[in-house]
Amino acid sequence: MSKPIDIDLIKGRQRAEDLRRLAAGEVTPEELDRKNSFIRSSADIVHTDFSPKGTPEEWARIIQIIEQS
Repeated sequence: MSKPIDIDLIKGRQRAEDLRRLAAGEVTPEELDRKNSFIRSSADIVHTDFSPKGTPEEWARIIQIIEQS
């Protein structure tokens, strides 16, 4: 069985590498934010519209059809 992984140690190493890259000018703070973000871009944010569609008459007709079947 392999040894357990110390996640905090990995995070610390990654943080140190990020700081080194910033200091060296390899990345900008904005690039680093994008790289470390859970949401990669605004295109990843999806808006779902749950508002009712159709008129009350259409829904009454649909419900009536369902009840009849």
